[in-house]
Amino acid sequence: MSDMYVDRMTGWRKSNGAIWAPAVGSAVFESFCRMFFACYCPLTVEGRHHLPDGPFLLCSNHSSHADSAALMSASGRSFRSFALLGASDYFFHSRIVRWSVTPLMHVIPIDRRPGPKSLTDCLATCRRFLEQTRGILILYPEGTRSPDGHMQAFKAGAGLFAIELGVPVVPANIEGTYRILPKGRFMPRSSPLTVRFGQALALTTLSRNVESVRDRRRSVVEQLARNIRLLSLGHRPDELVAGVQEKG
Repeated sequence: MSDMYVDRMTGWRKSNGAIWAPAVGSAVFESFCRMFFACYCPLTVEGRHHLPDGPFLLCSNHSSHADSAALMSASGRSFRSFALLGASDYFFHSRIVRWSVTPLMHVIPIDRRPGPKSLTDCLATCRRFLEQTRGILILYPEGTRSPDGHMQAFKAGAGLFAIELGVPVVPANIEGTYRILPKGRFMPRSSPLTVRFGQALALTTLSRNVESVRDRRRSVVEQLARNIRLLSLGHRPDELVAGVQEKG
């Protein structure tokens, strides 16, 4: 990627505050995760056919540090094609987290309460990643991990990124990672989990009747939350609509 440099001490590639994990670290992490979800915490995947071929934004519920690994493993795609939007105060200000996570996966920092400049810089970095790698960006609309495993209210920023980046948005539901590695726990438990991918959202359709930018963002966030909740119940939104139509 352009405007990127290599840190001589760590070997990590950096660009506008983001850190791109070295190929070796990413490959080791991917191999470990695939073995982990095959043997220790069996992973069931539903709706993988919904994932677009090109770049897209992947949004899901968030209750565990195991969520990103579960999403990437469930996709069946290379971990190198993913980048995580992570809170800068957590992933980049803590030396322990920085040295344990960033050598393994791409992380793009975002402030929890971003100002205009930091938000513009973050969006620019996300666009470059999606355009140059045709990869996938993971965004958790809740903004932080759920303390009890139940989905929290979505932040409006999820709608902003979905609209501004101009790529398909795929809703996903992760069931089981709260049992495996809840907030505050450091050693994972053995337990099965399921990742469900929903149909990509067409933002032009979702937003055609709203007037203001704020209303448009809220519309996107509401639709995302609704679809992810439906996935958590085992329903795909497209199937639910078809069922209603059949019943008249």
